[in-house]
Amino acid sequence: MAILSFLVKFIGWPGVLLLAFYIAEEGIPGASRIPFLSSIPIIGDLTTGRVHSYAADQVKLATAKQTAICDGKLEKTVSTFQYEALAAQMAQEARLRTAAEQANTEASKRAAASQQAKETADAEIQRLSDEAKQNKKLSTPTKEDLQWLNSH
Repeated sequence: MAILSFLVKFIGWPGVLLLAFYIAEEGIPGASRIPFLSSIPIIGDLTTGRVHSYAADQVKLATAKQTAICDGKLEKTVSTFQYEALAAQMAQEARLRTAAEQANTEASKRAAASQQAKETADAEIQRLSDEAKQNKKLSTPTKEDLQWLNSH
């Protein structure tokens, strides 16, 4: 109160009002550098002033807008990366599926060839057995010979 009466005597009411409007508009010089002072509701408005508060709000808005744009680009980049990773994974799975199908085809061919070779060998054995049965000069094992072979 003493400061207000001194200012009224020294510069008058018009000067005090002009000084009050200046402080409300521009803030107290240097007071905005004091940490956390601007966060106190009424004192913060006086120390920072309307101009600095408006500028700080505009910076926050612009920062939020740029952050949203950056996050959108980041999200697009991440989704592009995920898309490329999934495409590479699908291509790898397609290559593996093709290799498995080729291996299956080769195994089927080998199985068919083995079956054909077995059938050919069985037919040859049967032919030789029939030929041996018809040839009376060849000896054939007796039951005792076969028992002896099985026991040893």
